[in-house]
Amino acid sequence: MRFFAPREECATIFDVDYESLWNRGMRGLIFDLDNTLCSWHASSLDESVRDLLGDLRERGFRLCILSNGNLDNRHGILEDLTRQEIPVFYPAKKPLPIGFKRAQRFLDLNPKEVAVIGDQLLTDVLGGNLLGFYTILVEPLCPREHPWTKHVSRLLERLLGRKFKRQSSPAGVGPGYPVERPQPSSRRDRKE
Repeated sequence: MRFFAPREECATIFDVDYESLWNRGMRGLIFDLDNTLCSWHASSLDESVRDLLGDLRERGFRLCILSNGNLDNRHGILEDLTRQEIPVFYPAKKPLPIGFKRAQRFLDLNPKEVAVIGDQLLTDVLGGNLLGFYTILVEPLCPREHPWTKHVSRLLERLLGRKFKRQSSPAGVGPGYPVERPQPSSRRDRKE
């Protein structure tokens, strides 16, 4: 069961204590895409997510995205990440090690220096733990998901003891999902 246990749990990517990760020697971050950085099948990243990724790169983190999705028709997402020089590895076949190893080679770091941040126990957390990465589980951003994820993975996660913590719901999304994401601190605030 330890392979299904994340080292940390946070509501969103904005709630992760990146400074603490840096202080513990983490230098690389592997993010999941769908329902972690954006809703499933989103056409682009929110400005707040782009800003956060830019801030993390500015702090010195090496970043990449690992997705099981087929992103060939999601040009806006790929353009957003390419503009920020953040590579996307897809389809990653998580939790199999192949995608994680490819991301690690790109980051050029040892496993103890890498954190995986994602919304699924059976892909992000399991795959990251198998390779000795630090794993952080976040809540899924929205209820719309791939049918396999929605009907199989989430059921298995509940059987493994995962409880979903959702605060409120935006219009048109459904009950129990976060309405607002906190804005990352500005670059100016950090320098003071």
